Amino acid sequence: DVVEVTPVTPGGGAAGERWGEEFARARGGGDWAAEFAAAGGPAADWARQFQQNQSAAVARGRDPAQGWADEFADVPEEWAAEFEEMKRGNPDWAMENVWDQIESEGAALRSAERSHYQFTDPNPYLGRKDALEVGRDLFRRGVLSEAALALEAAVRADPKLVEGWRLLGTVHAENDDDRKAIAAMTKANEADPNNLEVLLSLGVSHTNELDQDEAVGHMRAWLRNQPRFRALEAEHAAALGPGGVDTPASVLELFKRAASAAPRDADVHAVLGVLAHLCRDYDAAVDAFNRALDIAPNDYSMWNKLGATQANSARSADAMAAYQRALDLKPNYVRAWCNMGIAFANQGKYADSVAYYVRALSLNPQAESAWGYLRISLGCCGRIELMEAVDRKDLELLQREFPL
Repeated sequence: DVVEVTPVTPGGGAAGERWGEEFARARGGGDWAAEFAAAGGPAADWARQFQQNQSAAVARGRDPAQGWADEFADVPEEWAAEFEEMKRGNPDWAMENVWDQIESEGAALRSAERSHYQFTDPNPYLGRKDALEVGRDLFRRGVLSEAALALEAAVRADPKLVEGWRLLGTVHAENDDDRKAIAAMTKANEADPNNLEVLLSLGVSHTNELDQDEAVGHMRAWLRNQPRFRALEAEHAAALGPGGVDTPASVLELFKRAASAAPRDADVHAVLGVLAHLCRDYDAAVDAFNRALDIAPNDYSMWNKLGATQANSARSADAMAAYQRALDLKPNYVRAWCNMGIAFANQGKYADSVAYYVRALSLNPQAESAWGYLRISLGCCGRIELMEAVDRKDLELLQREFPL
């Protein structure tokens, strides 16, 4: 539908004229000016000048109130002319904008928050020289909460330990905690800005958090740091030009060219799928993830991405099959358990969804989003009496009530 609106003139003169006409209709005469003139003081000088202008207007046959109103009506146009003159005299000043400054400061604050990682205390793995190896083994076995503690101990002992931060970020991503994943991966990126796995993970986690600018920036960096794609990325940068603004759609086109150049690279197709998802082109995203899975059929995280995309395009049954495949490959995959619950809830099967949220929370009790989903489903299936158990985080009771 097309909605017509009345154009607003840049100078705002129409508003001044309307105000002026209302003033002219109100008139008001000169009695108040005479009173001010008689009172003396600085106001008296201004009042006498006003009376002189009125007398001159009457002598010329003009309505004095209308003349004053007309003068006011011209003020916005004069301000606009002065502003244009200032811009011509100082181009740099013309580009400054308080909102740009606020956004810049906000972006800096968000960046600082993202790079701040909050450690867990107490930590039984502190001081262990084999903390990284222990964390890696726990991660492989799917004991993610313990793995996070061991990996935290490793990076506290060595803050520049890229592999420790990367694995820690992966643990949090699989635990459905993208904010902590971003904090850990940002630390890994600070230690090694060229690590491809870190750049790719940051792109995906920022997508999950709907941070479009950050997501496309990391995805471009991932491409730029590979010699085989460097020329493609340079062409894209040149096409944007100085100060050019990237969008998910423009970077999507870049990755389509990369996929044509490397048709058997699962990661390229995975990024293509993430970008298409970000652009809400779910059919294209599904196609990209399916191509990636043709190349890497045992990638459980890719099955989860496929399921999430299918769920967002109202294909819940297909999504559940994809999530189940992810869980077959990694039974302790918290994110897939939680997503399975969402898929049931989207079909109105709230009691079934509760069991999956409870399983996800049994694996990671710190997944606050899952507690929120659990509350909603309990309310929708009429089990209000269990809200107190949720408040207490009594997983034992909830598991008895909703076994899988």
